[in-house]
Amino acid sequence: MRKSQVGIEFLYFVSIALILLLVYLSLSSTYLSFATSKSDYLAAQNLLEQMRNEVNLAGRVEDGYSRTVKLPNNLNGKPYTIFISSKEISIIFGGNDYSKVFSTDIVVSGSIQPGAILFIEKINEQVSITVQ
Repeated sequence: MRKSQVGIEFLYFVSIALILLLVYLSLSSTYLSFATSKSDYLAAQNLLEQMRNEVNLAGRVEDGYSRTVKLPNNLNGKPYTIFISSKEISIIFGGNDYSKVFSTDIVVSGSIQPGAILFIEKINEQVSITVQ
């Protein structure tokens, strides 16, 4: 009778340990998913902010300003799509769409792809982005 009681108590402790392990794994999986999505959000926002700052700076300075910016090939190891219009920049990344508005109108020539080299310049009070 004593051996069976010890065996049953052992099974209870193992069951409790397995339940705690499953709870821990589910919580850590949820946290990891949250941290990954937050990291993706920050990567997209950082690229948007960098590009917006470059264009807004070009709009504020005198004619003759030029700058070359290289877009990353991917964000956090994942592909993305970027669109730049006359007043807005937008990134589609991880199933989400992130956008920022420029403070000046711009002219875009060429198709902008990840990894592209962009030449930003201001001539005759007009900011333009050319894909090289």
